[in-house]
Amino acid sequence: MPLRREPIVAAGESIRQNVPTGFLQNWADGGGIGAAPFGRRLRNLRLQMGLSQKQLARSSTLSVRAIRDLENGRVRQPRADSLRLLADALGLSAPQMNRLANDHALGFLAGTAEPAGSGPFIGREQELAALTTMFGAEHHRLVTIIGIEGVGKTRLALEVARALEAAEHWTALWLPPDDGQLRSGRALVGAPGQPTWLREVVHSGPDSRRRLVETIGGSNALLVLDGARPEDELVDITAHLLAACPRLRILVTTRNPGGMPLDTLFPLAPLPVPPSDTEPADLDKVASVALLLAQTKRIQPAFRPDPHVLADVARICRALDGLPAALESAAHWSLIYSLRELAHQIATEPLTVARRPHGGHRQPDAYASVHDTVAALSSRQRDLLATMSHGSSGEMDGYWSVPGVADKMGLTAAECADDIYHLLILGILRRVDHHDVAMFRVLNIVSVAGQNAAA
Repeated sequence: MPLRREPIVAAGESIRQNVPTGFLQNWADGGGIGAAPFGRRLRNLRLQMGLSQKQLARSSTLSVRAIRDLENGRVRQPRADSLRLLADALGLSAPQMNRLANDHALGFLAGTAEPAGSGPFIGREQELAALTTMFGAEHHRLVTIIGIEGVGKTRLALEVARALEAAEHWTALWLPPDDGQLRSGRALVGAPGQPTWLREVVHSGPDSRRRLVETIGGSNALLVLDGARPEDELVDITAHLLAACPRLRILVTTRNPGGMPLDTLFPLAPLPVPPSDTEPADLDKVASVALLLAQTKRIQPAFRPDPHVLADVARICRALDGLPAALESAAHWSLIYSLRELAHQIATEPLTVARRPHGGHRQPDAYASVHDTVAALSSRQRDLLATMSHGSSGEMDGYWSVPGVADKMGLTAAECADDIYHLLILGILRRVDHHDVAMFRVLNIVSVAGQNAAA
């Protein structure tokens, strides 16, 4: 027996008030969906709520013709803004509306297929504020987060998408072009039912791109292209999408920017690590230490560090370069090793701690992508990296100034500055300022990965 209610008298008025508690949630979470096309599912829900097409049109501010075209299948790919209006009118949450739309919509409206955040979000507050300001108040339409594997590009992009959804009411769309994630054993960023064409937009040419453009339309949306590669033709793809969708913003995460415009690059450095002379009482104020402590407590709720343990934590953070993914792996290893044991082990072979325990399942080499990054450098840049991996210039152990490297290698300051800039953008150097001089150090993981590759 269809549910009835009084006629709708105002556009946008909620139509949930006379619907039994739990009905919409159960229906949209699978109770009434089945395998029918979107239009049939929408019609069934409308009828079960006792609504006419005219009533739903008035409540959603869509036209009766638009509702009719959706229900009879004439419009097979509902736009993101239409889905949001229908969700509001039907009293559905964005995830529920996404399940209703299934793979005939983007499959990940309002972040429903975003990657799950792993552990606490620590030490990136300034980067988050900068990126949300760039997309919001500063009206940037394209930003490229670039950095080494494990530095936290995806997690930062996730927080940016959530912040813009909350503050700007944009729709966050998540598209991972890198199918290599499946081959490498990493979890695919996206829902299990994500349409194949979404993962092939980068490679499948005009038809897939046209479908994406039609879905985004004129809606306020943030499209995250997560894990992009130089061969993905990002310059052409992003230019096409931005021209076709006037209110779209795009956030790219990548280890190599390829030909992306220089003014779109947002280098993501590792988290700060504690200097060797940091007082024990101040260690937990350093972002990398705070993150490792939080991750360890998440895995071992009874964990309580004393000053000696904090010193070991600081050594681990320095050895792992403050890379969030490596610190999370170290926290997992703390289940079978004490932090003192990890600190001793990591001093000679950081990659054994930087990789996650695999539990008997074969995993790729930890930070194998670093080999590819180094291999893609010019011969002069590789020589510079090798030089900087041994010794130092100035007062800081392991750190080099631009003039110091230039003098050591017999290069001009301009040549050396260009190469160091490129290495810094790729995320394989750490910068600190010492007595008003910029100093640079090769990440430990890069040095060890390079030695392993040479062996």
